[in-house]
Amino acid sequence: MDEGDVAAGDDLARRPHVDHHDHMRRTSLVHAKAHLSELVDLAEHKGRPVLILRHGKPAAAIVPLSMVHAAETSGPPPLTTDEELEAFWAGFGRGDQQSAVEDLVRGRRPWGER
Repeated sequence: MDEGDVAAGDDLARRPHVDHHDHMRRTSLVHAKAHLSELVDLAEHKGRPVLILRHGKPAAAIVPLSMVHAAETSGPPPLTTDEELEAFWAGFGRGDQQSAVEDLVRGRRPWGER
């Protein structure tokens, strides 16, 4: 992140929260709470996503709306009609009509046997 991303002298500009491999800024939840406005500005005006970490693990992200719209419009269209759903499930076949639990119980070895 360069200092042009936020106001000069801002503590946010001096913090090393960028992973240069995936180009997504990473910040702790505590830091994000204190600097939410600046992080939203980065996403909204600069198009830069921000990954928010809780206890060092990814928990949420602030992303530009363009990324959200792209994710919503990509991929296959959802199955919407009853006919499409029936055709989808028909592709799995009827199976042997046995209970999965019964099948697991039959396959178990007697207690203590290895």
